[in-house]
Amino acid sequence: MNKKMAMPWWGWLSWILVIVLGMVTYFHLPEQVPSHVNSVGKPGLFIPRLLAVLYEPAIMLVIILLWHVLWRIDPKKKNYNSFWSTYRYIGGVIIVCIGLIYLTVLGHLLHFGASMRLALTAYGMMFMLIGNVLPRLQPNWWIGIRTPWTLSSEASWTRTHRFGGQLGIPTSILIILLAWVLPISKLMVLAAVGPILLWALITIVASYFYARDGRDRG
Repeated sequence: MNKKMAMPWWGWLSWILVIVLGMVTYFHLPEQVPSHVNSVGKPGLFIPRLLAVLYEPAIMLVIILLWHVLWRIDPKKKNYNSFWSTYRYIGGVIIVCIGLIYLTVLGHLLHFGASMRLALTAYGMMFMLIGNVLPRLQPNWWIGIRTPWTLSSEASWTRTHRFGGQLGIPTSILIILLAWVLPISKLMVLAAVGPILLWALITIVASYFYARDGRDRG
């Protein structure tokens, strides 16, 4: 386990690339740019262009730094030896997908089309990639499906993450489909929030029943 490499190199590279692209975009933007548009496509609040190009890269850097700290302060730190590559992979996927979403933001600022749909597609891809490796996670306090039942029962943790990973694939596909089927409006929020909330609810309930099943067998 290389303690100096909690974030894979391609996660760092993604962050460097978005910084470069953001700075290039900066010189092609007016002093003030819209931070969002309303339901009829009209610009809403305006913000300085520097804030617009640095906001998400700053979030990415915070996540990268946190990824190097979280495992160190986890009371279950010893478990990371068994899923270290997965921990690093999930961190890298989060950074890359936020970077892709950031590119859609730059595209929106430069008046390219379909930015909202592409952003939701990247969001769905992130959920799919993470869901695919959920079964590899071992009990910890920071990443995964952490409920009172998964944290108190290894059997519940294992079964819940296996089930959550399997359910994550159709959930991700639904997010991507909704991104391209729904009209560009406030309804687009449903494409991002609705499927995830449903997935979370189902997995939380499942973790309870898995834990209870384990107690009954014991």
